[in-house]
Amino acid sequence: MQGLTHGQMAAASLQVSPTHLDFGMQVVGSESRPQVIAVSNPTSLTITLAEVIASGIDFPEESDCGKDLAAGAHCTIQVSFKPAISGQRSGSVYITASDSGSPHFVALAGTGE
Repeated sequence: MQGLTHGQMAAASLQVSPTHLDFGMQVVGSESRPQVIAVSNPTSLTITLAEVIASGIDFPEESDCGKDLAAGAHCTIQVSFKPAISGQRSGSVYITASDSGSPHFVALAGTGE
């Protein structure tokens, strides 16, 4: 647990919403409109964000989250669905941080047509 000092393990956890995004049907090779994942820090401590990564080649992501998320601050991760092949596609957004709830996962799903 890097970044925590003097046993600060209280409810120092990011809030990530939603925990699942379903993009439905999308034509192979075309990109959907982005959906937004909200990340907020309800604690009184600054939380360091180590990584924000979307797994899978079908889910491009952009984030306005910096390295540190101050107490009470929030940021967003925008995820799109751009299926490489037809059929059911899935992935995840992984958020690793210095909070006690890390890592955080958002499940991603969509169908290429």
